[in-house]
Amino acid sequence: MEAKNSSSKKMCPSYLGKTGAQLFGVLGKNGKVNFITPLTVTEEFLELNREKNNLEQRFRFTGKCVEKGCLQWNHGESKCSLSKKVQDFATDIVEELSFCPIRSRCRWFFQDGENACYSCNEVTRNMEELLVSE
Repeated sequence: MEAKNSSSKKMCPSYLGKTGAQLFGVLGKNGKVNFITPLTVTEEFLELNREKNNLEQRFRFTGKCVEKGCLQWNHGESKCSLSKKVQDFATDIVEELSFCPIRSRCRWFFQDGENACYSCNEVTRNMEELLVSE
């Protein structure tokens, strides 16, 4: 499977839950993210879910990778620095690819190939915020 696909804009697999973003994962009772066919986030969805905890602790969102406009962008290497941090932090690495609705356009997959996928279903944005503060 080829990780390099520069024919389309890349998607950030760690996007904020906001209107217009795409919901593509839901945290299961086992603590793993279950990926779903993306759904566009509406204001109604945000209102229904805002009071129940931080959205990013329960859902995974994607949106256009803004590259240099993101604090996680490594300008020297021209890539997202968060992907490698997540890979290094992973505790339950699986070495088989599971369903992912954004893989063909995912920034992390584009730059790190399948290695970026093995721990991806452990990722919620609140965990990533811990990695960023290191």
